[in-house]
Amino acid sequence: MKLLTKTYNHFRRSLAALTFAKICLVAVLVLSLSSCEHKDLCYHHPHTVKIYVEFDWRNAPDANPLGMCVFFYPSDGGEPIRADFSSRSANRGVIGGEVNLAEGNYRVIAYNNDTDGVLFQDRNKYSTHTATTREGDILENIYGTGYRSSSRTPRARGAEDEPVHITPDMMWAANLYNVNVQKSGTSYVCIPEQDKDDYQFVQSEDQVIVLYPRQIVCHYSYEIRNVTNLKHVALMCGSLSGMSGKHTFASEELGKECITLPVPASFDRDKGLITGEFYTFGHHLENSEPHRMLLYVIMDDDSKYYFGSEDDKFDVTEQIHAAPNRLRVHYIIDGLDLPQAIENGHGFRPSVDDWETIYEDIIM
Repeated sequence: MKLLTKTYNHFRRSLAALTFAKICLVAVLVLSLSSCEHKDLCYHHPHTVKIYVEFDWRNAPDANPLGMCVFFYPSDGGEPIRADFSSRSANRGVIGGEVNLAEGNYRVIAYNNDTDGVLFQDRNKYSTHTATTREGDILENIYGTGYRSSSRTPRARGAEDEPVHITPDMMWAANLYNVNVQKSGTSYVCIPEQDKDDYQFVQSEDQVIVLYPRQIVCHYSYEIRNVTNLKHVALMCGSLSGMSGKHTFASEELGKECITLPVPASFDRDKGLITGEFYTFGHHLENSEPHRMLLYVIMDDDSKYYFGSEDDKFDVTEQIHAAPNRLRVHYIIDGLDLPQAIENGHGFRPSVDDWETIYEDIIM
């Protein structure tokens, strides 16, 4: 009986040991299979690649942005990846830096990120990413003086219904097309030289992409020569009609809707000269609306006058369109007689609530 019991207990322990061994074996197989499956899934995920972004300023040697932002748009959709760079070196502007991207295809937009007055619309899509500016006041450039426009403030003839938008800051931008990011290297298409049509295919095993920013905002300046009676002028500003209010980065197209820009005006009493300069996106080439300047003048007795509504020399359309460089436009208006000042409080004094128009005789 004791021998039988001893044999049974030995058999039971052996069976338990065998069962435990089977359980361990099954566990090992499950873990092994799970590990293999995990590796298969990882294999199908896109790998991340470190890309080096460089800026070549040959197309804008005088550019001086404080920083640049770069948007990488995945070709298969999804949110863009944004990278900002602010490192600088002497006389070279922003240099660039690193960004981590998943393997795949992209399109790229880059521009300076140090603007104050520029608004950006529809940035989630490559084709709609647009720069514009906020709505403004026609008397924007004499803010801080208590003057604001009203429904009675004069507007350029034919442009009474144009929206008023403030002028933009200076901007530089660049695009890259068909950017392909892989572990083995990066390739893309670009135009390295401004105003050239020959797209170049670039392949880099060092994972470097080079952007070539160029100026996209125009610099306008003007002068009104031979101005009389500047002695009692207190404030002045201007406006320019028929301009474009936006720039789309992907297509490099300007907005077709016409806007009016409030522009600054400075004066030199001794020289009889009024001058001003400002930035603008420019004018759309298909836009046939005229570019007419108005000048708003406030005298030291608070009387208010405006010029340019009827005078054809304030229509500067031809000068703007004929400028040899659309990015740098200078137009001239010759001759302007301001009203005689009211001396010692005597004489005609227009209502301070209304703008008085001055009509100049046309010499035939």
